[in-house]
Amino acid sequence: MTTLPSSSAVAAALRAGPIGAVAVVAPYDGGGPYQWAFERQGLRTVAVLPEHRLRPPAYRNAPPPVGYGDRVVHRGLRQTVKALRALGVTAVVAGGAEGVELAERIAWHLGLPGADPVSSELRYDRGAQAARLSRLGIPALRGIRTARPADAVTWARSHPAARYLLAPAAVGTPVDAVECADERQIGAAWPALWHATAQHSASPHLVLSELPGRHRYTVDTVTRPGPDGRPEHLVTGLQADVPAGPAGPAGPYAPDGPPAPALTRYTARVLDALGVVCGPATTRLAYGDGDTARRGPLLICAIAAPVMARADEAPRPTTGCHRASGVPDPWPAPAVPFFRDRS
Repeated sequence: MTTLPSSSAVAAALRAGPIGAVAVVAPYDGGGPYQWAFERQGLRTVAVLPEHRLRPPAYRNAPPPVGYGDRVVHRGLRQTVKALRALGVTAVVAGGAEGVELAERIAWHLGLPGADPVSSELRYDRGAQAARLSRLGIPALRGIRTARPADAVTWARSHPAARYLLAPAAVGTPVDAVECADERQIGAAWPALWHATAQHSASPHLVLSELPGRHRYTVDTVTRPGPDGRPEHLVTGLQADVPAGPAGPAGPYAPDGPPAPALTRYTARVLDALGVVCGPATTRLAYGDGDTARRGPLLICAIAAPVMARADEAPRPTTGCHRASGVPDPWPAPAVPFFRDRS
């Protein structure tokens, strides 16, 4: 796994060949930094907007995104693929968690490099991600993915922990994760969190897991085919996320100590396990403290896009049932993602 400064990452992402128009799928929050990053590289962007009935309720009245050269309203896969082909689209990226599955299906039908759309859940669902890592023997947080609060409480009873994390299954959903101390708090926090998740995501599932350590990191990557044809993951950003406290305000900083090599090695294993074969990804990890320290880095969540809602950064503690909502505030993109035309 290679670490590149952001300027080199852009060059590496683009050097494999020319790119035509780039389709950004479901940019409900305006598309984050995508259109501006591509524009700086002289690339035209196309916003793919699912029609209202295909959107989660919270996004049905979202204003049209700005800054795109063209827009295509997605009503059916065949029509969308035909429209994008006519516009010369040679790259497809997701505007967030809700666009991952559709973006991968569109790329497959256009004959473009991309992940297998059958396993799309692995690229945006934290419950599916943890289950996949566990099956492969890669250290992961213990937890349960469910839409039933009774299942979550039952799991907590059989897996005692000092504290738990209750979060939307879909990564990037702008809904705050909740830190719970016991079964009562899990039951109290569930209704509001479940309702907010259902409003912002096509999946109403939540994930209850052991609470990750307080030392958390964000790893930004771009993946491309390596010399042997296997995916090569390039690190374009690595930062430690500093919680607010007596030492100062919350914010990121670049780790320069021993954690960096362990984090990048673990991230490469995670991306391989999740089937990331090209394009951008943002991975959140815990490492270095708490009950999980002896197990090395642990995945909190990952998304096959260079954006992640601030609600995914850190849980908020709760002593009861609170409003579970967040404001989309995506991470800035570290580089233009890599895609290559097959022709």
